Amino acid sequence: MFLTIVIFVAILVVLILIHEIGHFIVAKLCGVKVQEFAFGFPPRLFSVVKNGTRYAINLIPLGGYVSLLGEDGTVKEKGSYYSAKVWQKMLIVGTGVVMNFILGIIVLAIGFTIGMTPLVSDPVTMSGQKTSQVMVVQVVPDSPAAKIALESGNILNGFASPSDLQTFTRVNAGQKVTLSVQNGSGLQNREVDLGSGDAPLGVGVVSITKVKQPFWKAIGTATIEVGKSIAMVFTVLWGIIISLFTTGNAGEAGAGVVGPIGIFNFTSQALKIGWIYILQLLAILSINLGIINILPFPALDGGKIFFLALEGIFRKKVIRLEVENLIHTIGFAVLIIFILAITFRDILRLH
Repeated sequence: MFLTIVIFVAILVVLILIHEIGHFIVAKLCGVKVQEFAFGFPPRLFSVVKNGTRYAINLIPLGGYVSLLGEDGTVKEKGSYYSAKVWQKMLIVGTGVVMNFILGIIVLAIGFTIGMTPLVSDPVTMSGQKTSQVMVVQVVPDSPAAKIALESGNILNGFASPSDLQTFTRVNAGQKVTLSVQNGSGLQNREVDLGSGDAPLGVGVVSITKVKQPFWKAIGTATIEVGKSIAMVFTVLWGIIISLFTTGNAGEAGAGVVGPIGIFNFTSQALKIGWIYILQLLAILSINLGIINILPFPALDGGKIFFLALEGIFRKKVIRLEVENLIHTIGFAVLIIFILAITFRDILRLH
């Protein structure tokens, strides 16, 4: 449990910091003064001021922010966010999302260099060294598999497909055999007394194929994977929107949306399978965080870009800054309520 908590916190820190660092760096490059760089939301736990910027750690670890001089319109002098050109503001706001996608590419590239299952692509269409294995997805209660503590996520080495495992167990039905089991703790050999019938071991398995490539090639593969993942997530989001308007609920796709508790649970499951799946989870979360932030909803980066786009098109502020700030504040409150509602649902699922 302790290790899961440490990894979970590390994932949150990396996701939030890489996003905010994007805003921070581009703001500096555009000559905009950064007043505060914060991890988490207030109340403040710790802070230090360096070169005019306050670096803070706050209590609520559900995000972070970069506070810019003149962001609220009270300061309009040179070096303020207010005085920056529209395209500079859009770069400052949008780079956080770009950083999340870049993180996804880097993490997946590392994964493919080690050897990893693709997120969305068919391994058959990919080049490189391929290793096919079978992964346990279901264990029948009181079965031989249950008696040797096989769990969902365990990998059974030596079998390239479910049919290979099925043939092996049927040929050796009623006998004692040794299985090579891979999980988060490493590789273990476990002896099992197989039963009889159609399922002598008592497991449900799926075939997985890990792809291994040189890092220079893995970068290209990872970029394609991130692109396909973005397209897939937008398709799912569109399905959720359609379901909300046609049936009044988010449908099956909406049921897959999780909050911090759900992410913690995924971290625990990934750790049981192996460290490579922690990398995969980090990439998936980073991609999804980037997509969520680019949505044109108030308080999100996409919402801010929307207002900036209007300003750029009409060459002036279409909506007064005070009204825009109020809209973003309301949007932020709605997002917090949404996160709390999802967290509450995730807690109920655990019970």
